[in-house]
Amino acid sequence: MSTRTSPRVSVVVVSYNSSETLPRCFDCLSAQSYKDFQVILIDNASQVPPGDLVTRLANPVTYLEMKDNLGFAQAMNVGIEASDAPFLVALNPDAFPHPNWLEELVAAADRHNDIAAFGSLQISAADDERIDGYGDHYLISGQAWRGQSRPKSGARRVDCCFGVCAAAALYRTAVLREIGGFDQRFFCFYEDIDVSFRIRLLGHGCAVVPSAVVDHIGGASFVGKSNFAEYLIARNQWWALIRNMPALLLVIALPGFVLIQCMAMIKSPRRARLKGLWEGLRRTGEFLSSRRHIQSRRTVSTPHLARCLSWNPRDFSRKRYPRAKVDLS
Repeated sequence: MSTRTSPRVSVVVVSYNSSETLPRCFDCLSAQSYKDFQVILIDNASQVPPGDLVTRLANPVTYLEMKDNLGFAQAMNVGIEASDAPFLVALNPDAFPHPNWLEELVAAADRHNDIAAFGSLQISAADDERIDGYGDHYLISGQAWRGQSRPKSGARRVDCCFGVCAAAALYRTAVLREIGGFDQRFFCFYEDIDVSFRIRLLGHGCAVVPSAVVDHIGGASFVGKSNFAEYLIARNQWWALIRNMPALLLVIALPGFVLIQCMAMIKSPRRARLKGLWEGLRRTGEFLSSRRHIQSRRTVSTPHLARCLSWNPRDFSRKRYPRAKVDLS
C-alpha cells in the first residue's frame, strides 16, 4: 500500500447499509486508470459495518465509523475535514464508475479553472440505454431534478448546468471550504443543490463531463423509506430556495412554489410531504438568518443567475436537460 499522504484526489464514499453495492463500487475504484487518489470511507452506523471491505482497494483508505447516522451532508463534511487533496470526489456506494471516470473528471478540472464542480453522466444500472442523471437542474419556483436527457452539445467536453449530483461528482476542495461545506441540517436530498447554489452565488461554475460515466442504481440506501424521503424533499426544497435565491428572483419564485406544492398535495396527498413542508416553514427564521450571510457574499448578478435557472415547468415535469442560457459555450 502506498505511503503517500497527500494524493491529488480524495474519493469520499458515504455508506449506510450498503453491503450489497459497496463491493462492486470498490472494485470499480480499483480499476480506475487514474491512480493518484485515496478513498475516505465513512460509515453512517450501518447494521453491518463495511470495515472489512477496505482490503479490496489498492489505494490508501481512511475508514471512519460513525456512532450514529449523520446523514449524507454531515458525513461529507467529515470527509472534507479528513482530506488534504485539492480535489474531493463524492461517490455513492451504488454508483459504479467506468475505468476512465476519475481520469476524465480530473482532466476536465485541469482544463476549466473557472468551474468548481464537475458531475458525471449517470447511466441506469438496470438499463444502459437510459440516462439516470445528467446534471442537476433548478426551476425558478424551487424544484430540482437530475436531467434524463442530454443537450446536442456536439464535441464539447463539458456541458454547463445549474449544479451537479453528488452521487458522482468532483469538487474543488478549497471552494467547498469557502462556502462552508454541506449544510448538515439537510441530512440528505437537496443538500447537493444547496451546495451548487452557493458555489454559483460565489461566481464559480458547474458542469457535467459526458465522458465521465458511472452506472447508478439510485436510492439503494432508501429502499422502503419513501415516506422519509418525501418528508426530506418537501422540507429541504423550501430551505434551499429561501436562503439562496436572490431577492428579486425570490419574489418571482414564491407564487410558483406555492402553486406547485398545492398541485402536488391535490394529486398525491401524502402526510409525510405535508409534515416536511410544515417543518421547513416552521424553521424559516433559522434559514433567513443564514440567508443574510450567503447573500452578503454573493458575487454574481441577478441576471447571470437567472440565466442558469430553468423557467419552463415542462423541463421539470419531463426531467429533461433545460435550454437555459448558462455560462459556458
